[in-house]
Amino acid sequence: MNLRSLVEIVNKGQFIRPILNYVIHYLESDRPDKNKSIVNYINVLKLKWDVKYDEALEIIDEELQKLKKGGLYCLILVEKIGILVNLSRNEEIKEVFNQLKEEFEKLPKYLRGIVVEKLKNVRELNFDEKDLQTIRIWSETYENSPATKGFILLSKARGKKNEEQYEEAVCLNVEAFKVLKTIPHPSGMVQALNNSSWWLKDANKEKALAFTFPLGFYLGYYFHDDNFDVFNSLDTMFQVQKNNKDPLVHETAFIFSRLVSSLTGDKKKIIWNEFRYTIHDVRRFVLNIRNENYLNTKTLRAFIRKEIGKEKIPIDSMNVSERTLKEFLSAKTKYIQPSTLRNILEALEFEIDTSTPICIIKELKKNDIDKKFEINLEKFKNLPKERQISELFTSYLVHYYKEEIDLKKIIKEIQDDSLIEQRCDYYTKELINSIFERNQKIDFNSLLTNVQKPKIHTNKNITFNEHPFYLGRKEVVKKFMKDLNKKNLKEFIENYISLDAGQKKTIEKFIMNYGRYYDLKDIPKEFTPKVPKEINPFVKKYTLKRKPSAISFYVFEGDEREELVEISNNLYS
Repeated sequence: MNLRSLVEIVNKGQFIRPILNYVIHYLESDRPDKNKSIVNYINVLKLKWDVKYDEALEIIDEELQKLKKGGLYCLILVEKIGILVNLSRNEEIKEVFNQLKEEFEKLPKYLRGIVVEKLKNVRELNFDEKDLQTIRIWSETYENSPATKGFILLSKARGKKNEEQYEEAVCLNVEAFKVLKTIPHPSGMVQALNNSSWWLKDANKEKALAFTFPLGFYLGYYFHDDNFDVFNSLDTMFQVQKNNKDPLVHETAFIFSRLVSSLTGDKKKIIWNEFRYTIHDVRRFVLNIRNENYLNTKTLRAFIRKEIGKEKIPIDSMNVSERTLKEFLSAKTKYIQPSTLRNILEALEFEIDTSTPICIIKELKKNDIDKKFEINLEKFKNLPKERQISELFTSYLVHYYKEEIDLKKIIKEIQDDSLIEQRCDYYTKELINSIFERNQKIDFNSLLTNVQKPKIHTNKNITFNEHPFYLGRKEVVKKFMKDLNKKNLKEFIENYISLDAGQKKTIEKFIMNYGRYYDLKDIPKEFTPKVPKEINPFVKKYTLKRKPSAISFYVFEGDEREELVEISNNLYS
């Protein structure tokens, strides 16, 4: 196999994993013995991305013993040093670092960029000036590769951060983001945004918050649920939003906790070890929006009593009877109805912070949903029925509270013209509201130059916008829905509804990745997947584009791929 072509692919990072799956399929069907080392190199990449470092190092050490020094040898060394960095094994890092430097001059030019990028990042991340010789950019030609240029910029940004020059560091991160977006290289893009937000969280918390919107958007757009970058970036978003008392902290907490709960096996252990504190902390912020009575807690009573006393609100000015209020404040009633709490809150005005009782936040969110739904229901019903169903299904697929929603019931009500506000619970209302949420334009230049003012949220001005993570996912689902044969839309959704939870996740994953890889370019022709015969009837029936369908197929591995084939054959062909 042409190593140069492989490097062109690998330069795109873990986003290119389905292409590498196809390459393995291609190589193993064509002289597998000859290609074994390249297949092992690809498997090392996949193990690294899955955070299975010990397994990866075992293969690396076996290959380094067998291979002659040269291109593939150095590529494997690059992966070894990256894993050692993640494991903080500094003495071994220095040893491999020096090996790569020694081999550098012997490498062909197309490989040098990868090595330069890795060496600079290792030095900035792990060592002081005295520990390792500064790595020069030997030639500007390395910057002709967007991936190399982007990661060199990230390395320079980290250097500025280490010098506590945060504004300069963030400028370099934004420059890196713009370069890496042209590839695209999602891991690098998200790293640039995540670093910017995290580094600024103490120095300029308002600007740090501004970076959480693009961070959440691209996280949702590009990444699978179980990707380590998702947890790392959601952790950053949660901490920054919490510091800013931002209402979106509650949805970030919900997304984070939902993703953690879906983990199994080794990934669950890894994430728990890395994010144990956050996993416990987010629980305090998670909202459910079921319309149920609230427990009359001491904390809630103290908060309401304090706010009434602070503003000296006369009881007769509240839309609550004196008896009801007194029984609540004296703890004679075990629960308080949502309508009663809402009436009390409407008579008060107070600032929202992290100490505000969660049931108050919940009621404020429900109130916000009601206000938006009053407008959006009419807008929704004015759409053609086919469009209503298509938009609803799109919104449904991207939200993690979908299990709370009876999709079949809502679609029937749309078809029967019987969808009315009284039949909609808060999850359904929020789902319909989300249809009319639009992406805000991300202007990175203004993020850098505009002074971000602190925002004070009160019960009078608080609003709960759509989370950027969902907005990103909505963009990728729309690409699938745009291509889906509208004549078969009803059948497609009916078949989806008939699936069990695991099968639904499989189809959802295919849909998401169809959109993610929709515009992928610059893949060598020989490594561009073709639609396999197993899903060809499915692709034809629903008039899907062949390239994103094929790439999405190769996202799946092992048993998951077999399940996709089975579902597409049994229900969708």
